[in-house]
Amino acid sequence: MITYIDDIEKINIDELAELLYESLPVRRKDSKTDIKKAYEGTTYALFGFVDNELAGAVRVLSDNIEWTIISEIAVKEKYRYQGIGKGLINKVLEKFKGHEIFTYTYYDSLEFYEALGFKRSKNAFTYGGFNGEYLEEGLDNKEFYLKNGFKYETEFYPFAGIFPVGQKSNKDLSGVTIRYSTEPVKNYVGINNLLIRAFGGHDRNVVTTTKAFDESRYVSYAFDGEKVVGCARAVSDGVLQALILNVAVDPDYQGLHIGGKVVENLCRQMKGQNLFLNTHPGGVGFYNRLPYKRNKTALLYPAHPDMPDDIAKGFVLPKGFKFADE
Repeated sequence: MITYIDDIEKINIDELAELLYESLPVRRKDSKTDIKKAYEGTTYALFGFVDNELAGAVRVLSDNIEWTIISEIAVKEKYRYQGIGKGLINKVLEKFKGHEIFTYTYYDSLEFYEALGFKRSKNAFTYGGFNGEYLEEGLDNKEFYLKNGFKYETEFYPFAGIFPVGQKSNKDLSGVTIRYSTEPVKNYVGINNLLIRAFGGHDRNVVTTTKAFDESRYVSYAFDGEKVVGCARAVSDGVLQALILNVAVDPDYQGLHIGGKVVENLCRQMKGQNLFLNTHPGGVGFYNRLPYKRNKTALLYPAHPDMPDDIAKGFVLPKGFKFADE
């Protein structure tokens, strides 16, 4: 019988670390202290037990509004293929129902996630740093990342839909001085208006925007005077993993490289963490070059799985899709 606990304070960290070291090779370089900090800093963690033995664990980062990433899942080898992993993921899907839920995995686990309703994402990236500064060993791994500048056959502007695709502004930007900051600000109306201008959706709620930025561990802004013209935020465990969200630039200020600088300033606060983001089809061109690496094995559990095919194909790959080298 499988029982579940969602309280990290009731978990033996030594046992948790051994589970992660066995199941996830990437965790073998992390100290037990960092693992403890990561789980304490995560949004939600769930642990599965068989006869009082820790058999599996999953942890999640979320803004508790609309965006969530499953940071990792681990199942002890002797308990695999007994439904523990499926049970952990299904409980996460239920808890964060209505969110766009991301994860990334090893190639041999893709079918596991697809069977649960996940779809391979076309638009996921890992931030690798500017001038190679943050590039870590493994970011060139062909199992996890596509070659720089890779494009799918279906990638062309009509799939961007309502999203902007980098149109040049007619605003006179001569003499404009942009100020950058990573300090929290309380101009939520200005931030909300910026998100509306960048992404559309005039029903965007300033209350939701306030909650989103208040609850983000890291933020980054660009200003023209007191006007917010660029922003980004991230939810993070503070140690190992972060999810970058709401990267936006006012369309009137395109061409000043604000987006790149805002993301760089955001990510400098998280050096050493794995920095994941997922963009819309209109944003692929911005990210599809260094310092970003396009993910090959990222998946999305969409908030709206019934989206029309002509829209879905801008975001996800068909079930069972495989690259030639898989």
